[in-house]
Amino acid sequence: MSLATRVPALLRGRRSRKLTVAWVVAAFLLLLGTGSAAYAFWASTASSSSAAAAADALTPGSKPAVSASGSSLSVTWAGGTTVNGRAATGYTITRYAAASGGNGIPGTGGCAGTVTTLSCTEQNVQGGIWYYTVTPAIALWTGVESPRSTGTSNDANAPAATVSGVSPTPNTAGWNSSSPVTVGITADDGASGSGVASISYVVDGGAQQTVGGAVASVLVSGDGTHTVSYFATDKVGNAGSVQSQTVRIDTQAPTAPGLTVPAYVNLGNAAAVPVSGTTEAGAKITLTATDAAAVHSSAPVTATADGGGNWSATLNLGSLDQGAVTYSATATDAAGNISAIRTASSVKDTVAPAAAQSLGVPAYVNIATASSVRISGTAETGATVKVSATSPGSAQPVTGTAMAGDGTWSANLNLGSLRDGTVTYTVTVTDAAGNTGTAATVTDTKDTVAPVLRLNTPANILANTATGYAVSGTNDSGSTVSVSVTDGATTVPGTASGATWNTGPLNLSALKDTSSTAPVVALSITATTTDAAGNSTTVTSTVTKDTKTPTVTDISLANGGSTNANKSSADAGDTVTIKFSEKLDLTKICANWTGSQRVGTATITNNGTDDALSFSFSGCSLGTVALNGNYLTGNPATFGANGTQSSLNWDTANNALVIKFGNDPNGSSGAGTLHAGVVPGKPTYTPGSGFTDQAGNPLGSAPFTSITATGFAP
Repeated sequence: MSLATRVPALLRGRRSRKLTVAWVVAAFLLLLGTGSAAYAFWASTASSSSAAAAADALTPGSKPAVSASGSSLSVTWAGGTTVNGRAATGYTITRYAAASGGNGIPGTGGCAGTVTTLSCTEQNVQGGIWYYTVTPAIALWTGVESPRSTGTSNDANAPAATVSGVSPTPNTAGWNSSSPVTVGITADDGASGSGVASISYVVDGGAQQTVGGAVASVLVSGDGTHTVSYFATDKVGNAGSVQSQTVRIDTQAPTAPGLTVPAYVNLGNAAAVPVSGTTEAGAKITLTATDAAAVHSSAPVTATADGGGNWSATLNLGSLDQGAVTYSATATDAAGNISAIRTASSVKDTVAPAAAQSLGVPAYVNIATASSVRISGTAETGATVKVSATSPGSAQPVTGTAMAGDGTWSANLNLGSLRDGTVTYTVTVTDAAGNTGTAATVTDTKDTVAPVLRLNTPANILANTATGYAVSGTNDSGSTVSVSVTDGATTVPGTASGATWNTGPLNLSALKDTSSTAPVVALSITATTTDAAGNSTTVTSTVTKDTKTPTVTDISLANGGSTNANKSSADAGDTVTIKFSEKLDLTKICANWTGSQRVGTATITNNGTDDALSFSFSGCSLGTVALNGNYLTGNPATFGANGTQSSLNWDTANNALVIKFGNDPNGSSGAGTLHAGVVPGKPTYTPGSGFTDQAGNPLGSAPFTSITATGFAP
């Protein structure tokens, strides 16, 4: 039997009817003195001397409420009482790690010992899910522990997961050259956390794997770039943010790099020979070059390929011997794998070729050759020859190239754009390696201006010139002139020279007389000259060969209206008609006469039975007529001197001169007596001097007598 039950029984056994307050207090104090395990107390139920004693007990503590703030947990609860309504005077707080079972942890901080308020707070509580109980007490008497609170977590922070190491350790570029690679992951939930429960990871987007605890090892294998994604979860379920680790694995060496080198190393590029190629993107190229005997080598050079795998570098091969050069290149990828060696060859030749020799150009460039002028010479076999031609005042040179395949070369240049004058040709030789020798020059003269050639020839070949016709002219070059005269079937040649030239007499008697043809066919005269530069000029002219001299074919007199019927007499209106074998050059008859009418006078002079007829027309020389009749006695009679003038016309249809008398001179002061009924005779015409046909053949000056007697008959 417990102490709480034994005391009331003892008191009842005494059967004392008169219990005083002193006894009750004494008993209560006695019970208090029994120890802290007491769970009830008793008290009198009345104040009389015969009062009875009754038992009382604390009710269990109420289920507390818990809230978290960081690592702190606050606990609140309802106040406890005894069965008879007496309030608890204090409370003890206990924390559990589980909803049931396990050992409790006494409250700390504001919840330590006996808490006399209805709430308290624990600080710096280890992270986790915690359950609290409250036990009420009155003095040394302790009530029953309350039910456990709902579990409350004070761990709001997720654990942090980090990569603790990558094994094997990647190189500085972040690559591993072996497989597999182990990625170590560790997680930490902090000093106040609930602790790491697990680490989860995914490799290259595959299935998620979860490893319990705060450490995980992840195997990654296979060439390529891999991604390990991972996070940690603590014991209260907080999951950390996903982190990632890139793992690069390349266990394969790159292929030997592509290697392109120049065919030749020459004087111009020996200090920086361009080399290029292709390889794996981002790979590093190591490049060297050696001469034929591998006695000398260049300093190694490195280059890095771009994203497309292209790379380039330059090598200083100045220290290498002339001749064959061998280039070696290897590629090292980002993981450090080294490729096989790639080699290539070229030739080092830094010796400039000799200048071009035996240059040949024409002495002159003329109008015919200017568009294709040939220049030639000798040079190193296989070399490229460049020619540049200039002349004073020309805006741009003319250039051309040639190959000295067998040591000889030639090129044709169009010098049409260069000005006339001295042409300077500059010739440079570049050997197969690209070395250029000393320039050589040669000159000639460009003259594309044709000589000025003129013909000065008589317009007609006449009877008196046919056997001694001279062709002449001028020539500004002074060079030889070749002449030919032809009728189309027969040609007569001639030559001359000098600035003013003359072929001398040419016998053209064998050529056709073109004046007798219908239509008239002219002879052709051609003259050609070539200057020192070879420019030629040809001029032509046409002439008529007319060797038939004109003659007088008839002379007749006609009455123009005599008042003496059926009688011959000289009076106004009479005409004198002189016919010729062909048309004459009228300007040789009258100055500046084209055949239009001219006026003047006609005079009969008394000569007995053979009176003379003469004419006076301004600027004209018509000749005279012997009338062979007695038309006048006394002084001369002039027709047209005192009235209507006599007229002169050319009858084109009959090739005749027609003179018509003007007014009658009878009755004029001093005039002789004109006879009527004159017996007509055969008139004779003596031409004026200098008469020619249109070609220039002279009319004979011998008198012509009509075969028929004519007079001024009606």
